Amino acid sequence: MAEEQEQNQSPSDSIEDSIEDNKGASKVIIVVIVLIIIAAVVVFSRQNINGDISEPDTPAATEQQGTTSSEQEPSGTVIDDGVGFEVDAAEAEFHEFDVIGKNFEFSLGEIKVKKGDTVRINFSSTDGFHDWVVDEFVASTERVNTGDTSSVIFVADQSGIFEYYCGVGNHRQLGMVGNLIVE
Repeated sequence: MAEEQEQNQSPSDSIEDSIEDNKGASKVIIVVIVLIIIAAVVVFSRQNINGDISEPDTPAATEQQGTTSSEQEPSGTVIDDGVGFEVDAAEAEFHEFDVIGKNFEFSLGEIKVKKGDTVRINFSSTDGFHDWVVDEFVASTERVNTGDTSSVIFVADQSGIFEYYCGVGNHRQLGMVGNLIVE
């Protein structure tokens, strides 16, 4: 009787069975393709984040309305090589300084600003692994290697002479310091 059922099975039945098998294989192929596309997007986005993307020539500060002065202070905001996130800085005149770190010294030994000024430090290293730190304003750049750049924006909201330094290892003790003078 089983032989009769097998013999009674038409060629269209066997085609339908193979189509059902192919549908399962097609679903697997589609899932694999989608996973490959997702992986490619992740790799591409990481390259954009870590790649050499130049900053715009003019820094743009965003305006906040109806906030208190403490909310307007972007103290210690790090800008990661201009990758494109916004800074919570009040619209004000920027005092921008390009500081270069090299073998245990800064290119600028002294920086002068006025109390209340918004300050942007663009720090780059030409020799070794360094950063730029000023404790009193809780401001520091990211640690950068030779050829890399990091920036920080803060408000100089207190008067005085404040030491800035490289926070890597014992670089500070080796003389990698300078003075931020706020008048």
